[in-house]
This record gives sequence, C-alpha cells and structure tokens, in this order.
Amino acid sequence: MARPWRIQYKDAYYHVLSRGTEGRAIFCDDQDRRIFLDTVGEASDRFGAEILAFVLMTNHVLLQTPGTDLSRVMQWVGVTYTGRFNNRHSRAGHLFQGRFESMVMENDAYVVELSCYIHRNPLRAGIVERLIDSPWSSYPEYAYGRKGPEWLKTDLILGWLIPPFVSVHRFRV
Repeated sequence: MARPWRIQYKDAYYHVLSRGTEGRAIFCDDQDRRIFLDTVGEASDRFGAEILAFVLMTNHVLLQTPGTDLSRVMQWVGVTYTGRFNNRHSRAGHLFQGRFESMVMENDAYVVELSCYIHRNPLRAGIVERLIDSPWSSYPEYAYGRKGPEWLKTDLILGWLIPPFVSVHRFRV
C-alpha cells in the first residue's frame, strides 16, 4: 500500500513530530540536544524554513516553510543529525522511527494555540514543575524575551498575541 501524500504548499505552517526508533531516546545528553538544535539552524539557513517554536523531548518542532519543501527540510535534518549522533556515539543504523509526522495548521489562531501546546509538553510530561525550568524549549524566548538561537522566529506569534504598541522586552517589574 502506498504512503499517503503529504499536504504541502507555499507559506504553510506545520506541526512536525519525529520519534526515536522503537521508542528509544534520540538524545543521550545535552550535547546531543545542542547538536540537534545546530542542525535545525543549519536547515533553516539552507532551506529557508522559519522555525517558530520548539521543544526537545522526543522531538517537537513548529515551523513555517515559505517556498520550501518540508520533506526536503526534514529529510536533511533527520539524515544529518542521525549521522552526527551515530558518529558521536559509535553506533550505526536508524535513529528515527519511520517518516516524520506533520500536520498543516489551518489558521493563525491555531498556530498560536499549537505554540502554547508545544511549550507545555515538558510540564504535562512531568519533566519540569515550571515551564521556565525547561532548558530545551523556545518558551524562555517567548515568555521572558531571552536571547535564543538566531534562526528562531518569535515575531510572528508574539505579533498575534501582543498589541503593536506594547513591547514585552521593555517591561520591568
């Protein structure tokens, strides 16, 4: 039976999810997480994908692909990170379980809701007690204006949440 076609179109927003083979972890330590984020950043530069939010558990990324091919982006990330992971841990073989999952976001409000959902994952999983305690998430950039990776694009979602005359980063309490 053939695989179903992926729905892809210019300027679409996608919720992308990849899991480790047989439920295994795709990160052994923080260095693996840094390597993965560096790989995502390289893919953003190479393919023009705009990363809007992320949380590294097994792997969650929300991204926009203006004029790029989502499958090419995710194939490159998967192959490149797997090679780096395997080389670092002296192993061979697949790291990710099958194809990545992707869901097209239908409207702006859902993109904002999904960003919140992605950021709450570590809390729901019991990994942290407060979202700010999740170091492998884009939440601190959104909630506290912390400096994140250059490739992370927060302006779009923050623009939908905050009136244009208010600057979150200027508040001092």
